[in-house]
Order: sequence, then structure tokens, then C-alpha cells
Amino acid sequence: MDLWLGCLIAFVYGTVVGSFLNVCIYRLPANQSIVNPPSHCPKCNAKLRAWDNIPLVSFLLLGRKCRYCGEPISWRYFAVELLAGTLFVATYLRYGYTIDFFAYVLFVAALLIAFFVDLDHLIIPDLVPMSAVVIGIGKDAAHWIAGDLRWARIWVPFADYSVRMLPSLVGAVACFALFYAIAYVGFYAFRPRDEKAREQYEGAMGGGDVMLAGGIGAVLGLVPALVSFFLAVLLGTLVGVTIVLLKSRAEKRGVPWRTEIPFGPYMVAGAVAVVLAYPQLEAVWEAWMRFVTMS
Repeated sequence: MDLWLGCLIAFVYGTVVGSFLNVCIYRLPANQSIVNPPSHCPKCNAKLRAWDNIPLVSFLLLGRKCRYCGEPISWRYFAVELLAGTLFVATYLRYGYTIDFFAYVLFVAALLIAFFVDLDHLIIPDLVPMSAVVIGIGKDAAHWIAGDLRWARIWVPFADYSVRMLPSLVGAVACFALFYAIAYVGFYAFRPRDEKAREQYEGAMGGGDVMLAGGIGAVLGLVPALVSFFLAVLLGTLVGVTIVLLKSRAEKRGVPWRTEIPFGPYMVAGAVAVVLAYPQLEAVWEAWMRFVTMS
């Protein structure tokens, strides 16, 4: 297939999926069905026709407002569709139309839901990590059928043999256990001493992050998932320090500033980076380790 045609198909496919992601991002936090009722204006409840729902195009042709009541449409809808299309193209350029492509674009789509919902509501819908686990197992099953699955080998303690297991299961269980341990220790390590503060204390890490870690491990595998978590911590630290500095300046000017910093978006960014550039990240890590050992 011609490269440009492949990119065009991936982009169109991504924008269509992105349009559906907007529905999920809006409805899942409110515990609404993502299927019924059909797409409609949240203000006047007018049912959107097919030509009102063309990804990217309808937003621009309608002048960023509802055709029926004139309610402004947030740029978020356009941005999500454009971002999904761009990420689908990037995934195609990395993998071509292979088993990994179809698995990873579904994974990236689920991650985009987690990114925006966590950013807005500080929660991660259970549907996201559950879908990721299904995607990971499905990817392994497809590779097994194709005859090119790389099994994960687990060494049995005090025995001279190993057991073959699906990489998705090993990654899911190990990453979930790791984040569960971190959340458990963090809950007691950072628990306030004041009784009133304890009543509102929910822990240093949310349960959604723990479940998302398991989902990421299922799709990426254990080692790539750990790399994505390292990137998440690094990015979170850089952004967190920047936010603290900006917050202090804003408070001096009397400008209110949001203090909650969800970790989910950083986990998403790290996972997407690994999906698109794991060989390059692995090379950078190996070069860094050589530099450290030499010095």
C-alpha cells in the first residue's frame, strides 16, 4: 500500500474514532450510556444528523456552534478528533497495518479517554483499564495464532525450570501489584495526623491509577510498561515543579489556581511514548547506563 494512502486511511479512521471518544469522555464520568441516546446537543437536546457529525469538518462548517440553538461548541471536540487522527497516523508509520497497529490504536483510544476524564474529574473510568487488559490478551492471542508470540518465562523459585505465560497476563499482574504496593505504602506514609483532615484524605494515589497500571502492563508488557512509568514520573515531576512555581506567582496576584495534579495523564503520555518510540527510548536508556557505569 502506498505510504500516503495508508496515512490518509489511518487519519480518517482516527478522527472517526476520536468523534466516538468525545462521547465517551463526556458521558462516562456521568455514568451515562455511550450508545443511547444518539449524539445530541447537550443544551437543546436536538439530535445531530449525519452531516452534523462529520469529524473535524462539521465543527469548522458549523462555525463552532450548534446548528439548532447556536450554543458554542468547545474546541475540545475538535482537538480530540485531530489528536486521535494524528496518533493513528504515527502508529501506522511505526507498525504498518499489522496486528500491533490494530491493538495499539485501540489502546491509544482508550488512553485518550483516561487522559481527558482524569484531567477534568480526577477519576479514571473502569472501562479503560478493563478494555486495555482485553486488548493486551487479544494481541497476544493474535500473535499466537500467527505463530510469532514471544512468551514470557517465569522462573519457579527453588526449581530448575520456568513456566511459559502470556506477556499480557504477566505485565498486568506485575504492574497492578507494583502500583497497589505503592498506593498502599503512600496511603499510610502521607496520611494526615489531623482527624478532620483524615476524613477527607483519599490517599496519595487513586485506585484508577492502580488499575490503569495493570492495563498498561497488559498491552505493553512488563519491561516497556516500567519504562513508561519512569517517563510518567519524570514528566510529572517536571510539570509539577512548573505548576508549583506558577501557582505561587498566581496566588500573589490573587488568581485562584487548581492544586490537584492527577497522575493518570502522565501515565498516558508515558505509555503513548513507548508505543511510538520504544526502540529509541531503549537506545537512550542503554546509552545512559553505559555513561553511568563508565563514570
